Amino acid sequence: MIKKNIYVFLMILPCIFMLVGCDNYTKLMFKGDIDYIKIQIGERYKEITNPKDINNLISLIEESKLRKIKEKQNVIYYKIDIFIHTKTKYNKITVIKDIIFYNGNYYKSESNLGKQIEKIYSDMNYLELIDKNEAKKIKNKRINRRNLSLQKALEGYWIDSKGNSLYFKDGWLYQGKYEFRYHINSIDRNRNYIHISVFGVKGFFLKGKKLFDMHITIDDTKNNLKLEKDMVGRYRYNYNMIYIDDENYKLGTFEYKFFNH
Repeated sequence: MIKKNIYVFLMILPCIFMLVGCDNYTKLMFKGDIDYIKIQIGERYKEITNPKDINNLISLIEESKLRKIKEKQNVIYYKIDIFIHTKTKYNKITVIKDIIFYNGNYYKSESNLGKQIEKIYSDMNYLELIDKNEAKKIKNKRINRRNLSLQKALEGYWIDSKGNSLYFKDGWLYQGKYEFRYHINSIDRNRNYIHISVFGVKGFFLKGKKLFDMHITIDDTKNNLKLEKDMVGRYRYNYNMIYIDDENYKLGTFEYKFFNH
């Protein structure tokens, strides 16, 4: 019986993750011979096959200090899927900025693990391939947004190229840890233009006070927008932003010609 148990353990060892707890942190420790690692962002992916590159990526994941959290946090960013393949199976980790999803559990990393992995993806000289199923899914998501009204298209998650985010929902605007109320002043459907005013909701001097105006132009796909933010003190800021859906798919693109005008 003992020999049988040892045999079963040795059979499953090459394809399991271990969760190690230390100083209130959890670490994902991968044990076994890794064949290759697939990193996927949207429909695009690369297969990492060089042993040195594999070890560097695994070390980055294993050395990340994680805290287990009860549920997914509302992170406005696109997801990165990591598939770690052995000869017999694979393990999947999903990373959204500093949130990690693995084996039905959510973890928060001390560092922005997603940003580090995305840099690795960009820097590694591997052929970039297309997942046809994901490409079809994302294409349909993009097409379905075309028929939305401007007011409906505005609602949801938007990010700029630096990762700054906005979330519009039912007259509420969330920017990082700050929340505001907004009012739509006008909509010009011929120009895909929306003018809104934004008001404070907290603080004796800010509650109910107009803080700034937003002049927003949305492209025909409803997945990209240009935003001009006029502060009451006459400061002006401009942002190019793309839409992230509620499944953390990136539907807009900063390479789109809309941003060149």
